[in-house]
Amino acid sequence: MHCQEDRVLKIASILLGKRVRNWYLRILRTDQLSNEWKDSLQHAQQEDSDIKPILEWMKASAPKPMWSDVSAMSSTTKSYWAQWDSLLIQDGVLCRKWENGRGDKCHLQMVVPKAKVPDVLQLYHSGCSGGHLGVKQTLLKIRERFYWVHCRDDVEDWCRKCTSCAAIKGPQTRSRGALKLYNVGAPWERIAIDVAGPFPESESGNKYFMVVMDYFTKWPEVFAIQNQEASTVADKLVHEVFCRFGVPLEIHSDQGRNFEFQIFQETCRVMGTHKTRTTSYHPQSDEMVERFNQTLERYLAKVVEKRQRDWDMHI
Repeated sequence: MHCQEDRVLKIASILLGKRVRNWYLRILRTDQLSNEWKDSLQHAQQEDSDIKPILEWMKASAPKPMWSDVSAMSSTTKSYWAQWDSLLIQDGVLCRKWENGRGDKCHLQMVVPKAKVPDVLQLYHSGCSGGHLGVKQTLLKIRERFYWVHCRDDVEDWCRKCTSCAAIKGPQTRSRGALKLYNVGAPWERIAIDVAGPFPESESGNKYFMVVMDYFTKWPEVFAIQNQEASTVADKLVHEVFCRFGVPLEIHSDQGRNFEFQIFQETCRVMGTHKTRTTSYHPQSDEMVERFNQTLERYLAKVVEKRQRDWDMHI
């Protein structure tokens, strides 16, 4: 577990800015919180009018207060009072015990005061570690470490008002024409390939990215490339895909010249792979990889820096 987190921290130190990285380091591990984050959270909880009464009762080791003691308090305080048996103080921080529906997993969630809610939402949705995911995925990530009353409502409101998400997402148009299903019986039996770009040239000299997707598992492989020539595409396909997953029975692509060029066709012939292509003016037959391209482009548009010279590092 720690090895995986250390790898995440190393990537964060390269890709994220100093300020966001420091936030990430401070709250990534709930069991090894820095003193700075502990002090900040403790102070915010003590200053929060809804949490302060609960915190004082628990620090005094008092039994659960009577209803008459909390009846005049806010609805948020009453909600925490109703969860009294699930609350505890760890390292001076008020936490909540959470168990899954089966009761076989339990972990602690830090209780977040109102003053800290925007910071958590900023990191887990708008930050690079969040990737501007939807309400469901953002909520799942937050609930792994944090809890506050009306958490779902705040996440929904934050995602709805996110300017980056609103700017990137356009109107969704429905496909016109019914398409037939293509049955695939095993992983990497049939793959789709596509090249997107050109994008602003990165510091590494890349201007395109190539997507390879498996029709059976929907597993995507993405590679940043400097050009879309047939030799470049064929070389990347052989050394990065065939050598790792094996040679597929069939490759499907659009009618791009790089896929129709003789060197690419010859590569498929030598490898014993059947090559198919979309029909003219009907890219829907390659809908799987085209849809993934849209998702990846939207994500990159949200996380790249203003100079747009590091987009290939985020792939």
